Amino acid sequence: MKRCGIVAVLGETNAGKSTLINQLVGQKVSIVSRKVQTTLSKILGIAIHRESQIIFIDTPGFPKNSRKAIENLERTIWDAFRESEEVLFVIDVCRRNFDTSMAILQKIHQTKRVSLVMNKVDLIHKPKLLEIAELFRLVRNFENVFMVSSLTKSGIDKILDYVASAVGEGEWLYEADQITDLSMEKYAAEITREHIYHRLHQEIPYECVVKTASCEDQLDGSIKIVQNIYVKNRAHRIIFIGHKGGKVRAIGEASRKELSSLMGKTVHLFLQIKTGDGPDPREGN
Repeated sequence: MKRCGIVAVLGETNAGKSTLINQLVGQKVSIVSRKVQTTLSKILGIAIHRESQIIFIDTPGFPKNSRKAIENLERTIWDAFRESEEVLFVIDVCRRNFDTSMAILQKIHQTKRVSLVMNKVDLIHKPKLLEIAELFRLVRNFENVFMVSSLTKSGIDKILDYVASAVGEGEWLYEADQITDLSMEKYAAEITREHIYHRLHQEIPYECVVKTASCEDQLDGSIKIVQNIYVKNRAHRIIFIGHKGGKVRAIGEASRKELSSLMGKTVHLFLQIKTGDGPDPREGN
């Protein structure tokens, strides 16, 4: 009997939600960066496990920025939460303070099925892990407590086994080989945005928008992708370009190589840096 259902992945910023989603799906569908707030909109990652199709929603972390940013991102997070049958609540066990995570948990109604995912357990001694788990059990009852390492994949199969049996019976909503609901244009823009986060610092990555202008198959089997990167002002544009174009060239080369690997074909990537607000980063291509 086929099963299909939606699982929301919630937690603080930088708890490892995007890496966890990528491991559960088996391929990158969400960008990963050490910087906080890299996921700006909800992204579906689709996994097949046994007879179940599991639709994971990778949500933004709960922000601490401006009031408007908080309102916009929290609306996205709670919309995803309402759609889900199961919730995986992810915590980084290396944090010194869990007050924010506790506050988020207290907002989740007790009737919702929530499993605690303790991430990065390979970095903490077991007695400390048990202490943290007990601390969270005082806040609410969990369906499960999973101890995982998203980077080493330890514990990932246990999560898949559980959610595959927990989602309801029903026909699959997506094709068997589909891993995300993102269009090719949006997916390519996400990959480039990840490499911008890796190579630029401070506030600049948060104030830029990557938009795929065109994505065209070529006669030789390769693909040509043109992307516009919108930055706030001329000073940011200069930083993006770098000395003799070195910075934007490095971003483009890293993104091109990863896109070629993910798509299984040669990618010709062209980046154009433009000044202006650009489109809303939460809008699809």
